[in-house]
Parts: sequence; structure tokens; C-alpha cells
Amino acid sequence: MTVRPARRIRWRAAVRGLRLLGVYVARFEVPVLVAAVRGRARSAPDCGRLLARLSHRLFTDGFRRAGLVLDTSDGLPLPAAGRPVVAFLRHAGPLNFHLAALVACHVLERDLLSVGRSLPGRDPAVGILVRPLKVELIRWDRDGPVRAMRMLIVHSRDLAPREVLAYFPEGVSTTAAARRRVLADLDRTDPARARWARRLRYVLPPVRAGAARVLAQAKDADVLVVAHTGLEDLLGGTVDLGYPPRADPDDHRVHLAWWHTRAEDVPREPAAAADWLDAQWASTEEWIARKRGVPAEGGGGRTEGSSDRTGRTPDRTGPTPGRTGDAPGPYGGPRTDPAADAASLVPVPLEPPHPGGSPQP
Repeated sequence: MTVRPARRIRWRAAVRGLRLLGVYVARFEVPVLVAAVRGRARSAPDCGRLLARLSHRLFTDGFRRAGLVLDTSDGLPLPAAGRPVVAFLRHAGPLNFHLAALVACHVLERDLLSVGRSLPGRDPAVGILVRPLKVELIRWDRDGPVRAMRMLIVHSRDLAPREVLAYFPEGVSTTAAARRRVLADLDRTDPARARWARRLRYVLPPVRAGAARVLAQAKDADVLVVAHTGLEDLLGGTVDLGYPPRADPDDHRVHLAWWHTRAEDVPREPAAAADWLDAQWASTEEWIARKRGVPAEGGGGRTEGSSDRTGRTPDRTGPTPGRTGDAPGPYGGPRTDPAADAASLVPVPLEPPHPGGSPQP
């Protein structure tokens, strides 16, 4: 019997996902439960250190045992010491909370703050670890969005220099069903934005109100836009993502990169801030398309390094080989040659629907 290539890709991904589930229980779930029984998971410092160590172990040794590798070879530029950080993360596939913990607690060595739905808290280990931390897992009933926004504003306003606020601006995980709901809402409320959002294949458009309020409140925070792809493939076709599997059936990498922008180069006026994040999200779309080996839907947009509506030129460092100040690269092998062509790794954003605050040519 001949197995179609797409089905073979999904089967291989599903097998890796099942292996990772077993590794997760052994390497994350059990150690947390043991620490809780021994009274070593009660204070915020204890839980923060445990979260940093176990998230690192999960994405290195755990991935290796599951036949995966976390590829960070594009580089992870570090923000300046002594500044708070806001991290906007894509949401797709499993382990998104754990990836946020890896970025905040292990790579940046800071305390994690977050506000989101209560789903991760149903995992006993996660529930134990976040209890003393500033991680608010909100029950998503009728009043859930209002409570979440209230806590998000508080965390953004009070963000300390050794803290990272991890925020998933898409609001939901990227699936075909979620995309249909988002586009239907935008068709009713913002047709221009709906037309732009339809050009995005791998990401959902950010929720403008939440992102704008975060950036307006956290005025002194550097910003990371965190992109990843590969986790969604571990679902093995059990969820319709709305886009095809990766071009290479033997690709076992989960790609991770981020773009760093200094606080003084991030627009803070609400409309300009939301437009700015739209442009960053369009860049993420292009980066994911290249990593998956499938062209993005949109055409050439505006390029990086140009000024926003304030007239400033953002100092935005992205995935560039061997950049000075990058985080160490233990996850995906050695760094690439610093003399390599960096331009091939710099995403070109699609044109967002609100051009006033987007980078100009």
C-alpha cells in the first residue's frame, strides 16, 4: 500500500508528539510533583528556578529523546540588562507556555509574568509552578476577557526590571477554525483589516486593543517578538491548522527566533503601537514561511529599518547569524558563520492595513 507524502509526514510528526508526551511526563511532570511533595515548590523563587531548569531540560534533553531539536541558529539577541521586557509570542501547537518560560526564566534569567486562559493550569505541574508566580490563568467565561485585560494592564504598568511579561497577542492558538472565527469578526468590524488578515497564512492578526494597552503601560520595556514553528506539527494532523505540513518530511526541528526592539524605538501611542505590532507579525509570517519551506501568501511589503509615523528609525535586531550579544546557542547546535549573508534571514513584512504607523519605504 502506498502512503501519500502528506499522510506520511503527519504520521511521523504524530509519533514524535507521542514520544514527547512520554518524555514530558518523565522530565517535567514527575519532577514538579516530587518537588511539591518535598516542599520545594512553595515560594516564588523556588518555582521560578524550577521552571527555568525544567523548561531548559524539556527543550534540550527532552527534545533529543523525542527525536526533535530546538533550532535557534538564527540568533537570539538579548535585551539590555536592567530593563523590563515585554515578549509578544506566537501561539501554535502545544507547549507554548513552556516556551515562554524557557525564554523568560532560562534564556533571559528573569521572572515570568503572564495573563492567559486557564487551560495550561489544568496540567498539575504547571498549576503547582504558577501558583506563587505572577502568572494569571483566567477562567474564560463571559467576564474572562475583562478580568484578563484588567490584570494585563496591572502587570504592564508595574513591570519591574527583572521581569518579562509574556503575552500571546493572537488570543487563541492558530488553527483553521480559529482563523474562520477571527476573519468573520473582522469582516463585521474592520473589513480593511480582514482583507489584510486573509493574506496571513501561518499567524492570526494580533488583537490590537490588548497589544496597544500593554505597550502604552510598559513604557520603559524593551520588546521581543518571538516567532516559532514546528510545535504545531507535533499534533500530527489531529487539528486542522489551515496550512500544509512542512515541505521536508524528515525535518524534525522546532525553530525559534525573536526580534528585539529597544524601549525608546517602540511607538506608545495606541494606534501607532498596534500598527507597529502588525508589521512585526507580518515579518513573523514571512519567517515562518521560509522555515517551513512553503512561500507565504502575501507579496513583497515594506522593508525593515525604515521610520514609523513618529519619524524614528527603530533599532530592531532580528534573527541574524552570530550577532554580538546573542544568547548562547545550546539548543540547535553551533552558531552560523558571522560572515554569512544576514539579509537572507531578515523577514520582509507584508503591508499592514493601517499604513500610518507601519515602517515606511
